[in-house]
This record gives sequence, C-alpha cells and structure tokens, in this order.
Amino acid sequence: MSKPAAQYCIELFSHASLPTLYRLADAVAFVLRNTSNQVSRQTRQNIALCFPELDKSAQRDLCRDVIRHTCYTLAELPALWCWPTERLLERMNSDDVSDSFYQSTRGRILLAPHIGAWESMTVWLSQSVENPMYLYKRRKNKDLDQFIIDARARFGGVPVSTKKSGLRQLLVGLKKGGCIGVLPDQKPRDTKVRIESRFFGQDAPTTTLVHTLCSKIDCDVFLTAVTRSPETGKWNVSIQPLDRERLGGDEIDSAQYMNDQIELLVRRFPEQYQWGYRRFSNRVYESV
Repeated sequence: MSKPAAQYCIELFSHASLPTLYRLADAVAFVLRNTSNQVSRQTRQNIALCFPELDKSAQRDLCRDVIRHTCYTLAELPALWCWPTERLLERMNSDDVSDSFYQSTRGRILLAPHIGAWESMTVWLSQSVENPMYLYKRRKNKDLDQFIIDARARFGGVPVSTKKSGLRQLLVGLKKGGCIGVLPDQKPRDTKVRIESRFFGQDAPTTTLVHTLCSKIDCDVFLTAVTRSPETGKWNVSIQPLDRERLGGDEIDSAQYMNDQIELLVRRFPEQYQWGYRRFSNRVYESV
C-alpha cells in the first residue's frame, strides 16, 4: 500500500532538529503574513474582536506572533509523530503540574484548548496515565488517517469516535477511573449538541460534552496546556484543577465557567492560541 504524500513529507522532516523545523516555519509564516489567505484574514479578525484595547500597531504585532506560532504547531508534527518518546520527553518541563493531578484516584477529564504544542500533551501523559482516551474524527484519506492513529498510539492514546457510541465509551472509561482528553474550544457543528456562551466577550457556540460528563460521573477535571519556548526548543506542561461542581451544575453556568477559565489561560499566552480558527458565531464576524 502506497503512503500518502503528507506522510512522506512528515517522515522526511522528522529527520530535522526542532530549531530547524521552527526556522522553516518562520519562512512559511512570513509568506502567510504578506499574502492574502484564510489564516491571516481569520487571525486579524479574531484579534480585532478579542483585543479591542490594543491599538492597530499592537494588533499587527500580535497577529505576526500568532501566525508564527500557528506555523510552529504544524512544524512540530514530524517530531511528535515520528521521534522516540524519550527524545520528546527530554524537552518537556512539568513544574506547573498540580499535585492534585498525581493524587487523583477518580476518573480524570483533561480540557486541552488549542494553545501552544497541544498535540504533545499525549506524549507527556504516556509516562503517568495508562491508555488515555480522546475524541477523534476520522480523516477522509484512510491511509493518512491510520498513520495519525498509529503515531498517537505510540504514547498509549485510545481514539474514540465523536458519535454517540464514543460518548458511551467515555462514560464507561471515566467510571472505571480512566483519563480522557477533550478539546473544549472547538466550535460544534450545527448538528451537534451545543450552547451559546461567551468567550472574550463574543458569542461562542460551546460544546456541552464536558457538562454532560461532569453531571453524570464523579470525576476530577483539569485545564491543561503545553506552551513552547522556541528559543530553547522546550515545552512547558501545565495541568491545573477546575471546579467539577460548577462544570456539572447549571448548563449555562458550566459553559461560561469553562470558557472563562480558558480565556484566563489564553490571556497569559495570547500569541500561542490558534486564532486562525473561526471560533465565534457567524454573526459576530459581520461587524469586522
């Protein structure tokens, strides 16, 4: 069976060092910043909406840094999907991991927004969590899809369908004391269960999956992030506890509390958040 072109490229670039991959990403970011494309347009729109207190010059500077880190996220994939686990763990600092994460004896939900090197969280979890589960939507290219699944499986991650059968699997796993990862800042499709909430002061359709899980299972919930230091090539892991009672209580308050906590995290590292994504309701962008 022939490999898809994307897999050949990923395997080829995996022979490069991380600083080299970042330098290549810088070149791509320069092109994106200076041409008309979806990533740069969406980034500028989101920055204008979420940081109105910044003047035009500061917004341009932030957009430049955001696009650069967006490219870094893609440039890291060859390393994350092909390098030995030990080589990756050498680059990960975990001083900001709460003791409560290690001490938890219940099922654990890890909320991992799209910030920094978020794909690398499964690498770090492989040393302390057995077979964490995560929601995964299948790719149309079956060969590339299998390559991605196999790459992540090296760290013990278990992909779970985004359909109802996947939700049942997550519930069973949590009841047994398992650990699951959720991307809480994805904009749910119109066909998915979602609720209108606010994020950076804007209307943001928000998943109700976290509320559903927390209202049914007595578990612990943590907000996670892996931020990068391009100058050193290091990744900094952060795992901090959230209030499960609020997440499992009133549905509207649950969604707002979750978005507020993500916003606080993003404001610490605004340049590392993936602002090139159409996160808000369509009507929000009509005024930009």
